[in-house]
Amino acid sequence: ADDLLELWGKGGVCRQDVARWRAVARVSRVVERQAEWLWQVLEEDYNDELRGKVLQFSTGSSSMGREGLQAFVVEPADGSDERLPTAMTCGNMLQLPRYSCRAVLSERLRQAAEDCCSFQMA
Repeated sequence: ADDLLELWGKGGVCRQDVARWRAVARVSRVVERQAEWLWQVLEEDYNDELRGKVLQFSTGSSSMGREGLQAFVVEPADGSDERLPTAMTCGNMLQLPRYSCRAVLSERLRQAAEDCCSFQMA
């Protein structure tokens, strides 16, 4: 069982893995400020489980896995504070509206990640 957990990942993303995640990220200049807030929120505000939900929302996987994440893209999305972020899991892409502050980004990203992860196919 431990071998399977190591192979497939345990779910969730520990705080130290955020640096690995960020290292493979390509960020559009249009949302550089929002991306900086994204990394701060992931490191400082969210726990392992919620970071895993954000990763799952963005990539389709809730853990970094043994090999780690190979690529991640942060692109702009239409809208502002009232809009939720969107994602394209096939491209490991998170699309962020141009949020006005870190607190709004944190709340909208939490909502999107939790809503996404609570949806289950029957």
